[in-house]
Amino acid sequence: MVLVGFKKATIDIFDKDRNVTKQIIIQGKQDEGATTSAEITGLSAEPVKVYGSDVAYYVSQRGTNNPSVNLGLLDLENEDSDIMLGYKLADSGITFVGNDTEPPYCSLLLESSDLNGNVALLGFFKGKFSKENTTLNTLGEGTYTPEAENYVFTPIEDDRDGESLGQVMGKYVGADETTITALRELVAPAVQAEVPAG
Repeated sequence: MVLVGFKKATIDIFDKDRNVTKQIIIQGKQDEGATTSAEITGLSAEPVKVYGSDVAYYVSQRGTNNPSVNLGLLDLENEDSDIMLGYKLADSGITFVGNDTEPPYCSLLLESSDLNGNVALLGFFKGKFSKENTTLNTLGEGTYTPEAENYVFTPIEDDRDGESLGQVMGKYVGADETTITALRELVAPAVQAEVPAG
């Protein structure tokens, strides 16, 4: 599957009862952040050969292998980033990070296209965000060019009843509006039906 572009990322923030408390849509609107890259790893379990009768008789390979989504996000709003990472905002306006920092569970929906212009959706039902580094660089001559920051989303199996139970990711590539809407609502229930042209 060849994907063309990275149009949009939708993040739903959950409370402890799996209710959506905030939805973050990153789609290149001015001063609201933009998507630059996404790399998904760990979807295939490591194959293990099982030997019998002096030959490799069986290959055991079931489930996934520590799935992860590395996201490049440009100019994400500071408040949204803090919420995704579980930082604590005090009444004083100071943001704190410490021994009680705990990111909330979220869902993540990535939107792209295939070579034929069909919608390509990759949805992760439940997981948490992390961000290892914050970098400060000196200014030099010339125009300042901002760089994307790297966020890591670690998905786990969905625990809701229904067809996504036990699943980490849902994927659809095509033009069927009913299926597009169904996957969007399954991953990000606060997303309104919006089918891109093409």
